Amino acid sequence: MEIRTIRDDEFRDFLRMGEFAFQYELSDEDVENRKSLLELENCWALYEGEEMASKLTIHPMKIWLAGKQMPMGGIAGVASWPEHRRKGHIKALMRKSLEVMKEKGQYVSMLHPFSFAFYRNYGWEMTHQVMKYEIKPVQLPKRKLDYSGRVFRINHDIERLNAMYERYAEDYSGMLKRSELWWKQSILPNEREIVAVYQDVNGVDQGYMIYKVKKEHMEIEEWINLNGEAKRAMIDYVSNHDSMVDKITIHPPVHESFAFWMSDPKIKQEISSYFMSRIVDVEKFLKEYPFQKPVDEKPFIFQVTDSFAEWNNGVFIVRMNEDAENEVEHIPPKDHSSCTQEPKRGVLCDINALSTMFFHCMRPSELAEQGWISGSKTEIERLEKLIGSHKPFLYDFF
Repeated sequence: MEIRTIRDDEFRDFLRMGEFAFQYELSDEDVENRKSLLELENCWALYEGEEMASKLTIHPMKIWLAGKQMPMGGIAGVASWPEHRRKGHIKALMRKSLEVMKEKGQYVSMLHPFSFAFYRNYGWEMTHQVMKYEIKPVQLPKRKLDYSGRVFRINHDIERLNAMYERYAEDYSGMLKRSELWWKQSILPNEREIVAVYQDVNGVDQGYMIYKVKKEHMEIEEWINLNGEAKRAMIDYVSNHDSMVDKITIHPPVHESFAFWMSDPKIKQEISSYFMSRIVDVEKFLKEYPFQKPVDEKPFIFQVTDSFAEWNNGVFIVRMNEDAENEVEHIPPKDHSSCTQEPKRGVLCDINALSTMFFHCMRPSELAEQGWISGSKTEIERLEKLIGSHKPFLYDFF
C-alpha cells in the first residue's frame, strides 16, 4: 500500500473514481474546469500495487474565523472503488491529510460529510448548518418597505461583488476567502445567474443577491445584506417578481429571520446540518486565534485529547505577551494517556468539542451542560468571553 500525490496521466482516473462514487458525469469542459481548479500536489491517492484504490483532495483555502483570515485545508472528493472499501484506506488517507495540512500550515480543516458519524471518528465535528426558506408570493409584504437607495441589476462584476462579500464574511466563522477563479467557476459559472445590487443614497453598495428564475421558481442562491436597509430593499425587490413566480427559496444564515418581515410569517423553514470542521494543529491554532479579551491577567489552560492526531494531545497554556501576541506552551502527556478528571483550572475536552466551540457552533456553556467539556463554572464563563461570539455560516460548497 502506497499513499502519494497523483501524476498528470492519472488525473482522469482520479476524477473517474469520484464520478462513480458520487454518481455524476463530467463533460470534457467540466474536466478542463477541474484541471484549472485542482493542482496535482493537492490530489492524494492510495494505491494497491499499481492500482489507484482510494483518493481525496486537499484544497488549500482561507476562511474567516472570529474576524481573522486563517489557512484552511478543505477535504473533498473522498472515495474508493467498491472492491477496495472497508480495508481502512480512508482512515489511512485522512491520517495522511492531517499530516500534510499540519506541514503546510493549514491548521484548520473543513469538509462536507456523507456521514457525520464517520468523520467524527477522525476528529471533525459539525460546525455549520444551512437554512432554507420557501416563501409563496402571497406571503410577501403587502406594503413597500422603507429605504432610500435603489436596487438594480448588474453584470457579473466579480470585483464589486467580492468587496461586499468580504465585508459580510468577516463577521462570520467559516466563510471562504474567494479567488477570482472561484467566483467564476463556483459562484457565477454562466450567464443564467441574475445579479442585483442595493446601493444606498450615498452611492455605496450595501448588498447583493444572486438568483435565477425558472419554471415559476425564484431561487436566490446568495443573499448578502450589510445593513437592515439593504435587507428591506431587497425584500421589496423580491416582491416585484410576484406575478411571475409561485415559489421563492432563500438560503440565509440560520439566525437571520425572514419570517418577521412577511405579511404571513407562516413560511416553510428547513434547517439541515451542512459542514464539519476540525482543528488540525492545536498549538498553532491557539497562537493565531484572535481571543476577544486579553489573557495576560492569568493564562488559560486547555487539556486536549485527540485520538487521531497525537501532536494535539496534552496541556496547552495560553498567555498574551507585551506585544498582545498569544504565547502557547504545550506540555505533551508523559505516558500518552488521557486525563479524565475535571481540571482545577481551564477546561478538559476532546478535539471534536474544541473544534465546534472555536467555530462558534456550540458555546462552551452548552458543551459543558451536555458533558462535552469539563471545567469549573468560573473557567467556562471566562472561556465564553475569550472566544467571542461570531456566528458560523458558509455559502460555498466543495
